[in-house]
Amino acid sequence: MRTEKKLTGYPSIDKPWLKYYDSGVAETPIPKCSIYQIIKEKNKDRLNKIAIELRSSQNNFNEGIKITYKQFFNRIDSIAKSYYQMGLRENEIVITILPNIPESRELIYGLNAIGATVYPVSPMISAGQLQKIIGECKCKHIAVFAGFYEKFKDIISQCSLNSILYITGTESLPSALRFINNLKNGKNKNKNLLEWHEFIKTGKNFSGELQPYYNENHIAIIVGTSGTTGIPKGVCLTDDNLNAIALQHGLSGILDEEDVMLDALIQSIGYGISTMHYSTFYGYKNILIPELLTNRFAEVLCKVKPDHFTGGPVHCQNLLKSQEFISRNLPKMKNLVSGGATLPKDIEKQLNNVDDDFSEDGIQSPKVLVRQGFGATENGGCGAYAKQGAYKFGGVGIPLPFDTISIFEPGTDNELSYNQEGEICICGPTVMKGYYNNEKETNVVLKQHKDGEIWLHLADLGHMDEDGQLFITDRIKNIFMRTGFNVHPSKIAEYISSLDEVSECAVIGVEHLEQQKVPVAFIVISKEYSDSANDALSKVKDSCFKNLEEMSVPYDYVLVDSIPRNLGGKVDNNALLKLTGVCYTK
Repeated sequence: MRTEKKLTGYPSIDKPWLKYYDSGVAETPIPKCSIYQIIKEKNKDRLNKIAIELRSSQNNFNEGIKITYKQFFNRIDSIAKSYYQMGLRENEIVITILPNIPESRELIYGLNAIGATVYPVSPMISAGQLQKIIGECKCKHIAVFAGFYEKFKDIISQCSLNSILYITGTESLPSALRFINNLKNGKNKNKNLLEWHEFIKTGKNFSGELQPYYNENHIAIIVGTSGTTGIPKGVCLTDDNLNAIALQHGLSGILDEEDVMLDALIQSIGYGISTMHYSTFYGYKNILIPELLTNRFAEVLCKVKPDHFTGGPVHCQNLLKSQEFISRNLPKMKNLVSGGATLPKDIEKQLNNVDDDFSEDGIQSPKVLVRQGFGATENGGCGAYAKQGAYKFGGVGIPLPFDTISIFEPGTDNELSYNQEGEICICGPTVMKGYYNNEKETNVVLKQHKDGEIWLHLADLGHMDEDGQLFITDRIKNIFMRTGFNVHPSKIAEYISSLDEVSECAVIGVEHLEQQKVPVAFIVISKEYSDSANDALSKVKDSCFKNLEEMSVPYDYVLVDSIPRNLGGKVDNNALLKLTGVCYTK
């Protein structure tokens, strides 16, 4: 720990969070090499260690097929040789549409070895969106999971592609994934469709040694996002970005090469990529779950007994309801991190058994179960984290050692002082190179400040205290005007979620003919009140009327069975409005 110094009043200068790190950590050199090169170098003495184990609900999450680091690297090199033999070269973009399976990771590193760029695409996007991405990227190669092929086959067949790698998920794992899809090998075959054995056979003709590619400006990954501006685009992360992200995770907590990472994150989200790389960077045993962990999350924790897991509020909500948590039978973990969206305070309070004023104040507390993190796809998904000794109730942690986070007047480079609310901005080596082929949108979020540094403007409102703890208020774009007054939907949702009658709540600003926008509360009633949902809702309405400011009292209350969320764990506003048909402009 470094000694405290006199504060200037500006976080970007004071960097008060560094007192929670060992001296000199922020000056640790970042490896100048590709993500492929660094994982091979870091794990050269761990070749017989398990790199990946696949578990699934089909086998009740019991032990599954295991892959050693030696096998993992052999498969990566085979992929690199096959694509190189097929004529693929540096900076060409390959789209992958895959679940969280070993082949997804192997393709990312294999393509990186020859300098290609990987664009992992969410299987949830529309076929039209995929067609647009293929065209914009001038993509000639796609790798697609068999279970997703039917959805996209018509679009894929219309594009001029050199290869379509058709992955069943059973190439190296004979039966582990057949539960996910009804495989129809040989049907609907495109002439350029390659099955795994055909693809790998191509690489057998490769002669000579594989020469890894590296350039400090090379884009390793493109991650799709609507980001801070609401417009779909691709976030370009370089090898240096990803290596900085991985290294600073290790400098931020308790790590051991014998650690076990439970990973249920798909690689088409920013933190899915970051988790994949830092857990491989440090030689973890990675337990991959190709399904979304929801109501069986606690069960999986008890079976796997991981040291690390990164998820979102949905995992925490299910954990809170589980018998394993209620009976205090959960295994001890080093890091159970919630990100993607701010964890409701009532859930945080119950899971961590803390009150509003709780702070670790430099000493790790055994009572803290869940630690929050904060970031954006544009900086690899995490810029702050409530590391051991730096947890405060309601905060999302302190900046990671390579990142500088501060608060600015929205849309400007006028830095604010401690405990003043403004726009959260991040500066450092993890910040993206830019949006793919979209200079206009890049310039909206990446701005050079008067200090000469490039800052990422996140469009999140919040403040930072004198210890460097970051607190989130709301998304700037979520705040709306109701008859001339600002309304913060997240604060309304937080209050309603704290009521006993409510299991979950989301609040959205909906267009209104007379009031500009109005807050609408979408509510999941707690199970114990489900038999008298209408009475419970009446109590919620009464409580809001008595305790919220007039403009924050919801205009309407809509009961729903569940709150739809995207893969990043954030409430899917469009899906919620479409599901309920709420409209006040007619």
